[in-house]
Amino acid sequence: MAMPAQGATVNAASCSQNDVAAAISNARAGDIVQVPAGSCSWSGLTIAKAVHVRGAGRGQTNITLSGQMTVNKQSSGVTRVSGFSFSRSGSGSATIGIQINGAWTDEPVVFQDNSFTVRSATLFRIHSPGGFIFANNSVDAGYDDIVFQLKDNGGEVSWQTADTLGNRDTTGKRNHYIETNTIVGGTNTTVDCDDGARCVYRYNTVTYSGFGSHGYATSHVGLRHFEVYRNTWNYPTADCSSQLANQNWLVRLRGGTGVVFDNVMPNIAAACGWGDKPEIWLDVRGAEDVRPQGSCANTRYPVPRQIGQNHNGSSYFTDPVYMWGNGPSSALKLGWSWGNPCGFNWDDFVRAGRDYVVGTAKPGYTPYTYPHPLTQGDSVPPPAAAPAAPVLQSVQ
Repeated sequence: MAMPAQGATVNAASCSQNDVAAAISNARAGDIVQVPAGSCSWSGLTIAKAVHVRGAGRGQTNITLSGQMTVNKQSSGVTRVSGFSFSRSGSGSATIGIQINGAWTDEPVVFQDNSFTVRSATLFRIHSPGGFIFANNSVDAGYDDIVFQLKDNGGEVSWQTADTLGNRDTTGKRNHYIETNTIVGGTNTTVDCDDGARCVYRYNTVTYSGFGSHGYATSHVGLRHFEVYRNTWNYPTADCSSQLANQNWLVRLRGGTGVVFDNVMPNIAAACGWGDKPEIWLDVRGAEDVRPQGSCANTRYPVPRQIGQNHNGSSYFTDPVYMWGNGPSSALKLGWSWGNPCGFNWDDFVRAGRDYVVGTAKPGYTPYTYPHPLTQGDSVPPPAAAPAAPVLQSVQ
């Protein structure tokens, strides 16, 4: 088969893994690999080229991931996947649907205009601090299925590099952007923002779904920073018997710094009899049972990379988490979660005005361009209206 001109469309003979792999092999960076309608199983497709792998549309090109699909970031251009319906099932979080590898400085991988179904598995595992864009997709997940595990094994580099919060990400390529999606399920672990990850979660509509994270405690690096804004959380009380309704939080933050603002947050769990739960939860496990500083006697404020800590490229500094405009019922949980075996005072480690600020916008912060410029040209809905800004209540 003759090699097509760059920017051409290469048609896969069918949606089978072998035919799609052959089309990718014959494509050049910048080409479209067009996959026809059909239902196929992929046991291990690898995309290692800056191409756009495009299905015939959701519900038209249906792919069962019977093994792990791998996408490797490229320096030569953006890699894009759109127009598919993917499904992945397994036996737990160690079952990976799609893994993304590559250097932080490589060009982003973009998944948009797809649908996903995941059961007893992790849908995405991303090994990079940033450069993953997930836009205008729909996700149907089971209870505690992980949809996004953002975990860079080399996350120390991210922590030793100055933050890229908001428009400090001048290229839009240094953070992860999960935006304008509809997500149901993955109740407490839809997002696991972990080692070195820089997570932007915005303009999503989510049901029985939570934004979670890990700090420098049970994880060896901990999340870098986060931006959670203008999402609409739904908690339908008409389906209280569903296991999905047993939700423990909407946003749980275990380290780093960032912003949480203008989200629609209902009062979860109370109406379903599971017991009232906080909508936002600040946690410092590194001062409890898993202490990076060692013994209780050696543990002192600030715990490395705890809530309200940032890094300017040379040294750590205190930079509080700002939360504002969340409602209509957003309770903030503070206090120890893992038994406090050292007998510390919580306020010595996490203090209002120093490590977190409620009800005030972060000075100097401006969100990055929405929609993300790399999603333009496809069917991305317009921005949702910003929610009202009720008072965020604090509970112990």
